[in-house]
Amino acid sequence: MFHRLNSPSFLIIASVAFMTLGCEKSPDSAAVNPANSETTSQSPIAGTASDDVEDTTGQSDVAICRLEQIGGSGVTGTVNFTQLGDKVTVTGEVKGLKPGKHGFHVHESGDLSDKETGKSAGGHFNPTGQKHGKPTDAERHFGDLGNITADDQGVAKIEITDNVISLRGPNSIVGKSIVVHVGDDKFTQPTGDAGARAAFGLIEKKVAP
Repeated sequence: MFHRLNSPSFLIIASVAFMTLGCEKSPDSAAVNPANSETTSQSPIAGTASDDVEDTTGQSDVAICRLEQIGGSGVTGTVNFTQLGDKVTVTGEVKGLKPGKHGFHVHESGDLSDKETGKSAGGHFNPTGQKHGKPTDAERHFGDLGNITADDQGVAKIEITDNVISLRGPNSIVGKSIVVHVGDDKFTQPTGDAGARAAFGLIEKKVAP
């Protein structure tokens, strides 16, 4: 029996069987080796993916002001504000005005309780303590938006772009008011001599569409 196990024929058969078993196992060993596996992927590092960074490019802020009459003037309207970057576009329509120019300002308070004179809205919004001026002046109140012009039907279409007022930050005009005056802003000191207040409204932020 011992002689047969050590015979050349038996050794050859045993060697072939061993090699065959080794070849059948080699793919399995490669599959569990991450270095050789085609399905191994690297997990992303937290906080480095581009999806983690908020892209605010092109986003805008929007506000609205609904004007109501002061002292029975009959002046009403709606003013819209849209901020994109540093610029605010002011659009809208005011009705019930006398034909001609009318002072158009942001005032420091959103208090609309005084519907007889409108003085509860306070003075021009002027957080930096500047002199009154034109919208294009280097020195002006934040609230100095100049004049709007009413046509023969008493309707003023508003289309203003301004880079001083803002709907953001500590000097935001949100929560302040718009005041329309009975006369034109003559750009004199201290507030332009635009006369009595014809209409006012609270500037309120709203969600951008």
